[in-house]
Amino acid sequence: MTGPYTRGDSFTSEASRKHIRRALGDYGATDVLFTQRGNHSAIAFKGGGRQFRIVLPLLQSEGPLVIRGDIADGPLHEANAKLLERANRKSWHALALAIDAKLAAAAAGIATLESEFLAHVVLPGNKTVLDELGPVIDSAYRSGRRPSFGGPAHA
Repeated sequence: MTGPYTRGDSFTSEASRKHIRRALGDYGATDVLFTQRGNHSAIAFKGGGRQFRIVLPLLQSEGPLVIRGDIADGPLHEANAKLLERANRKSWHALALAIDAKLAAAAAGIATLESEFLAHVVLPGNKTVLDELGPVIDSAYRSGRRPSFGGPAHA
C-alpha cells in the first residue's frame, strides 16, 4: 500500500527545498540558491571546486481549462490547481530523494560529488555538461558514429 509519505505528496515543496539545502550544507556545499523562471525552478550550489545547477520543470496549466458552462473559476479550476500543486510537491520530493542518494554515494566513497552530479556541472559560458553534450549524444545515436570530444579517437 502506498501512503502519502511514500508518494511524496505529504511534503510541501518548501519542506523539500529546506531538506535539500540542509543536506547539501551538511555535505559541505556552499552558495545554495533556489530560483524560478517561468515553469522552471532551479537549484544552484558550489561543492568540490565546481558549480552545479539542476533545473526542475514545474507543471503548469496549459491555458484556460476547457469546461462547459461558466465555472472556469469554480470547482474544476480549483481541482486542477490542486492536482498541479500536488504534482509539483512530488517533483520536489523526488529531487530531494535523488540528491540524498547522490550525496550518500559520494560520502561513502562509491562516487565523487562531480561524478554524481556530472550532468549538472556548470561550464564556462553558463551551460551545463548536459546542455553541451546532450545534442552531441543525440547526434551520435542518430548517426551510429562515436562522437568526437576533441581528443584522440579510440578504436
